[in-house]
Amino acid sequence: MQIRLHMAMFPIRWWVRGGVVDCRNCWMLLTLVVACLHLVSRTAVGAVTTTTSSSVLGDPYEILGVGKSATTKEIRKAYKNLAVVWHPDKNKVPEAEEQFVKINRAYELLSDPARRRLYDQRGVTEDSPNFNPRPDYTTFNRFDPIDEILTFTTGGAFHYPFADGIAFLHKQSITAKTFEQNVMPKSFTVPQLILFYGDWCSGCTRVASIWRTISDQLTNIGIDVSCVHADRETAVARKIGIKVIPSVVLVLDSHAYHYRDTVVAANKVTAFIRSKLPFDLLVPLDKETVEDFLGNWWRDNRIRVIIVGTSEVVRLRYQVLAFHFRERAAFGYVTTEDKDFNVFRQNYGIPDGMDSIFVFKELEKPVASLSMTEISQKLMSDLVENNKFLILPRLSSQTVMDTICPTETSLYRRRLCVVFLTRKTKILEDEDSAKALREYALRQGSSVRVKFAYLYGEVQRDFVSSLSGSKKDSNLMIIWRQTSSKISYEWIEGGWDGTNTSAQRLDSILHRLITEKTSLSYQVEVKELTDEHAQGFLFKVLRKVSLTMEFVRAQVTREMVIQTASVIATVLFIVAGGFIMAYLVRLEEESILAKAKADAQRSPPSSNSRPASSTTTENPTPLQLLTQNPECRIHEMRGETYNGLVRLIKPGCRTVLLLLDADTKEILIRKFQRCVWPYRKNKSLQFGFMHVDRPAGLSWYKQLLQLSLVRHETYSSTLNINPRNCVGTVISLNGHRKYFCVFHASVTMPGNPNRVKSSSFTYSFRLNFNILARRRANSGYRNGAFLGFDSENSSDEQSDVERGGGLNNVFTALYIEYIDTSDTPEAGILFTNHLLDNLSNWLDRLFEGSTHRYHINYWPDFPLK
Repeated sequence: MQIRLHMAMFPIRWWVRGGVVDCRNCWMLLTLVVACLHLVSRTAVGAVTTTTSSSVLGDPYEILGVGKSATTKEIRKAYKNLAVVWHPDKNKVPEAEEQFVKINRAYELLSDPARRRLYDQRGVTEDSPNFNPRPDYTTFNRFDPIDEILTFTTGGAFHYPFADGIAFLHKQSITAKTFEQNVMPKSFTVPQLILFYGDWCSGCTRVASIWRTISDQLTNIGIDVSCVHADRETAVARKIGIKVIPSVVLVLDSHAYHYRDTVVAANKVTAFIRSKLPFDLLVPLDKETVEDFLGNWWRDNRIRVIIVGTSEVVRLRYQVLAFHFRERAAFGYVTTEDKDFNVFRQNYGIPDGMDSIFVFKELEKPVASLSMTEISQKLMSDLVENNKFLILPRLSSQTVMDTICPTETSLYRRRLCVVFLTRKTKILEDEDSAKALREYALRQGSSVRVKFAYLYGEVQRDFVSSLSGSKKDSNLMIIWRQTSSKISYEWIEGGWDGTNTSAQRLDSILHRLITEKTSLSYQVEVKELTDEHAQGFLFKVLRKVSLTMEFVRAQVTREMVIQTASVIATVLFIVAGGFIMAYLVRLEEESILAKAKADAQRSPPSSNSRPASSTTTENPTPLQLLTQNPECRIHEMRGETYNGLVRLIKPGCRTVLLLLDADTKEILIRKFQRCVWPYRKNKSLQFGFMHVDRPAGLSWYKQLLQLSLVRHETYSSTLNINPRNCVGTVISLNGHRKYFCVFHASVTMPGNPNRVKSSSFTYSFRLNFNILARRRANSGYRNGAFLGFDSENSSDEQSDVERGGGLNNVFTALYIEYIDTSDTPEAGILFTNHLLDNLSNWLDRLFEGSTHRYHINYWPDFPLK
């Protein structure tokens, strides 16, 4: 660290008067020097690191024999197993000591979350500050003599004004390693209350004083209180799901519950803890339920604890006590305000005005009791801890087995367990024998070397079957657990029947094993005991669902819920609206069709209408129903409808006109309607048809084509049009802009569908084209092509009348009186059913604007007759 002093910031003037140096700001200079020395000293102390020479550790996962995804519990179990094998006191191999050191170092690395993460990411195995810097919380609020000098010289301490507010939080701070190794495992028995805070957090400063009070109160009743620096222990904050600081979190059964209230107060935090503890920790008792409560010890294999309180509301300290011993004790609560309290007073001698706690085992009378006005947590815990097992407990799980019959490898310090085998029934079948063994255990006293228990043979079938090879018709055995899986055992001949003979036989065997240090008869490898108190599948599922809902509730804020609900509601509204609109449209269409059909059936025939062109008859034909469909009407262009379809049409509107005759009318109109059906809702389009087999229609069409030809003064022409060749032509008429587009099906060469057959056609017409061809030879118009004389035109230019340039396509569209001269009988023939095959593609191009437009000066008159 470099320290630069700018003298401009501290103006100091020196001068000499009579050989005496004068300094007006000597105290300020002295203060500055002391401050610099103070800062340098702290920096130097913080920079000092100690290095230890050690051999390369290697892969810690390989040393412990676990995978990289192993949990903390699996790592601890592997470490214990290897430590027993490689301990120098038990293993005399020369490399045992070195291997034992490696095992310890590997366990220390993998048990520390920060070091394990650093190893997984970078392969660092050394616990050096250069590789693994850790915060030093002890430097906060530490006494420093230089601070005292600064306080004297400057009038105040040399630190930030809010440093004292969070000093207490720093004292309670824990690291990620402590959180993983202590807080999480301990949360199964002791509630863990944690405050997440930061240095530059104004809210943390306000909470600090309140947190000191909360910590003092809750620590006295058995709750562990700690703090986590969220900015430094980011892994812990991320795992718990901390988003803002300060945040209060309660950890129970390794699950985090977030404090949601905005105000941190002692009474609110206490209520929060009370609400998260299991609701069934203490059972309310009265004179009718107390007997069943005390008599069910043989079902759950737990002692009974009755707490007598002066308040109806159970105090939090009693709930914490019940939570701590819930695996080994069942708790009941009796209030002095109960109407039947006198019965309890007479039976158990409860003093007035005091809280009392009674511990029961298999006997009717309590084995221990305590009465005080204010019972401390330590006294209650010691009372239950010293009596947490029944006189004759059942080996109902591996945890109980490890506690009652712990492992011991040394022959001289071995611990023996006398196990009585019975069967699981509603009432113990061997109750008399079990009662006699219980009395025998009471006479023996609380010996550390010998413990008594019983076992359900049909429940612990795997365990019993491994010992049945040497069974000699006995129900009593003595076991010595050397390791977690290896035991030595011996069956007592004759078993246990509760008589004096069996008691004397048991006395002699126990005396021999304890005093003479003799080994037991048999040795075997066994499996772990079945947990009789394990939760069922349904309970686990419900528990998982409950924890998931709690996690979602803690992570999802109200704003997030509102936003998500808004999006979902909007999507549902759009989808529902679409379905509703589609349903309404379908209803409207059905009603319109039904109404049109009914009107057509009821309408009388018109007296002045011609039969051939009448559109309303008493019994309309299917073709009339087709053209009069209100969804897509197809109008016939006649003299009376010509102005409405062409001349008087609105700007931006067009009329799509089909040319047909009487023979092809029904076929072409059906296909035409199918092609234009997707455009029926377009308000700018009208659809119609015109008879070219009638003189009026043919005359109008001939005039339209003549107006589109480029006139020249040197020639005149007369068009002879065969109406049959014009059938299937579709014309798009723009009445306001005075132009039209033409579609006509083309004929392809046999064997080559991409080439138009034109050279085999003979056109019969009288037209002087020589001058026109000469004058337009260089203008880009392929005149020979549109007359059918140029057989080299591409199919792309001839497949549609509007793809080419100029007038050639007009004449090609006319199909002017052609005669097939090819050798193939079907060459050049286009059947009626295929005339409109490409109409849909042409309509797409029409609306894209890629078709050719033929402009005229005016629309010809439509002949009335």
